[in-house]
Amino acid sequence: MSNSEPRLPVLVNMTTGERYVLNSPTISLGRHPDNQIVLPDDGYASSNHARIYWDQGQWLVEDLQSSNGTKVNEDLITTPHPLSPYDVVRVGRTEFRIE
Repeated sequence: MSNSEPRLPVLVNMTTGERYVLNSPTISLGRHPDNQIVLPDDGYASSNHARIYWDQGQWLVEDLQSSNGTKVNEDLITTPHPLSPYDVVRVGRTEFRIE
């Protein structure tokens, strides 16, 4: 890997410390087992809650019409929201930090 290639961001579960490298153009989050990041114990997360995706040179998070919404840094998002390092994404009661 050359130094000119961007480093892939990592999503860190702030409770469990689990780390998920964003190495796919779309990462889905929710309780349903078909998601790349499955949250089976979070009763506040919807089956298909949110997705993080790469578009036009940046990572975005989008709420997928979940029951309880998706937050970035405590702000409820209603449209796709760009992500930056150290942002905190809340899906249900689960919080992830972008590294």
